[in-house]
Amino acid sequence: MAQNQATVVCPVGVWTQLTNSSVSEATFQVQSSTVYIRFTTDATAPTETSGLKYVEGEGELQKLMTDLTSLSSASRIWAIPANGRRAIVVVDTN
Repeated sequence: MAQNQATVVCPVGVWTQLTNSSVSEATFQVQSSTVYIRFTTDATAPTETSGLKYVEGEGELQKLMTDLTSLSSASRIWAIPANGRRAIVVVDTN
């Protein structure tokens, strides 16, 4: 099932899945704090400690997963706070 304008709280030190299932397209915006974004092919959290950096107010609008990452078959998006404070991300997926 897609996330429909869901507000996702991302605790410090934990990768939080922004997608609650496999998706082909996503819209997201960081509402507070700064996050690193990573992509995976399944529900297994990333093991890296950083990723693409998005600051408050930044995000992506109706982007295909293939436009967001070169990872083949990527279908999940994850966020982790980058600055030691919890983050809030609004997500809309398809």
